[in-house]
Amino acid sequence: MKKLTINELISETEKKLQLEHINPGVGGDVLIRSSALNIPGLELTGFWEDFPKHKLQVFSKKEMQFISTLSPSAMENLFRKMFSYKVPGVIFVDTPNIQPIIIELACEAGVPLLRTRINIMQFLQDAGTYLYKKFAPTTIIHGGLVDVYGVGILLTGKSGIGKSEIALEIVDRGHRLVADDVVDIQRTAKNVLIGKPEKLLQDTIEVRALGIVNIRKMFGARAVRVQKRVELMIELLYWDPEVAYERFGLNENYTNILGVDIPHIRLPINPGKNISVIVETIALNYLLKITGEDPAKEMQEKLLKELKQKSINLNEDIIENDTE
Repeated sequence: MKKLTINELISETEKKLQLEHINPGVGGDVLIRSSALNIPGLELTGFWEDFPKHKLQVFSKKEMQFISTLSPSAMENLFRKMFSYKVPGVIFVDTPNIQPIIIELACEAGVPLLRTRINIMQFLQDAGTYLYKKFAPTTIIHGGLVDVYGVGILLTGKSGIGKSEIALEIVDRGHRLVADDVVDIQRTAKNVLIGKPEKLLQDTIEVRALGIVNIRKMFGARAVRVQKRVELMIELLYWDPEVAYERFGLNENYTNILGVDIPHIRLPINPGKNISVIVETIALNYLLKITGEDPAKEMQEKLLKELKQKSINLNEDIIENDTE
């Protein structure tokens, strides 16, 4: 499980969230274990069943206005109860005045209190995005990731099959490199996979017998990207004459990465085959499909229509011969 402490949250979001530690020295090492935030509602009225104690608790002006109407004893009981659940932290959004009793109780319970002056809607959007990405599922895939005509293509295959050389040729044809050899993939939304390079390997390709090539320095900044959505996978295979490869493209295969299905194309390679041109064609064909055009299905419809017409003509000839 990924780990994130209160101190890391403050430092990593300094510009966006502008968080201030109200009781510094308290709970800085507390672990945040959820990407979700909770704005207490029913809890303020005394209903604590199913209280999401594992989430960061957020109080906006509205909640604090309600709390200010409570008697001192009721306010104390409310926060004593909340802090007894050992919540990871409480964030006060756009609420400059925090009652001293709240700070006192938090210090006793070891609960960190944070404050920001940005408005609640902006906070929820920025904090939610940051936490979701921080806790998003990730995986590492051995292969390369290139941007061809705006389509993120993951190149995979056995070691030594030529993935890096193909990626280099694709860049030379005017496209962009995202990662070579190791691709860090993160699911940032329900059906969205984002691929990035390892920091140490960013902008580089390892070419066998040549070594490390810096793509940014050789081809310029336009030849690289720091990240790209992964939209389809091309698996490079050694040509096997005994295997019946897809000829028409009617049968679509998918591979599942972090719960997201993406098109999976198995591409056999042999001497004389221009793989980079085929990769470009796959990208363009993918763009056609997402706009509602499918050449393989269109061809199938034409063939079926032609066969149907021939069948009609044949029946008419039979009927005509019978009448004679």
